[in-house]
Amino acid sequence: MLAAYFLLYVAPLPFRPLFMPDETRYAEIPREMVATGDWIVPRLNGLRFFEKPVFGYWLTALSILCLGENRFAIRLPSALATGLSAMLLVFIFRRSGHASSALLGAAVFLTSLQVYTLGVFNLLDAVFSLFVTASLVCFYFAYQACGGRARLEWLAASGVACGLGFLTKGFLAFVIPVVTIVPFLLW
Repeated sequence: MLAAYFLLYVAPLPFRPLFMPDETRYAEIPREMVATGDWIVPRLNGLRFFEKPVFGYWLTALSILCLGENRFAIRLPSALATGLSAMLLVFIFRRSGHASSALLGAAVFLTSLQVYTLGVFNLLDAVFSLFVTASLVCFYFAYQACGGRARLEWLAASGVACGLGFLTKGFLAFVIPVVTIVPFLLW
């Protein structure tokens, strides 16, 4: 399974040209962060660019710092986020008593066209999806926790994931978990 993930998601990252305009925009902003040393104010071609929060740009900038200015480094955060999302699915399958279906569920997720597309492009959606998924998985683990301390720790982890999602894509990081969790709790 891991080898298939690397072949599908990681290996093809450097070979395709950047997709205009989104991939180039989400590559240039972190490149300028690294070049200028200003990690607080995102800039696109020297102009302040506050369309999205900065966390997704920071991840790409860190990848550029570690791997250089290339297509592989620019796309790697999305591919890693998609792989981590699949791991979270495996964890929740196993925790909910469906261990035999865990790898199949992850395989279905990883081979879905939209998931694949977002996982190999330099967009903020895969990272955002990771944080929303982590928030919901942590909430589910809190719901199932036996002790009060464990429940609080899982709820805190869910909150941290929501916060990171907010820093990646904005208010939607709170909306999606709320519209999922509230009906579940009412049920």
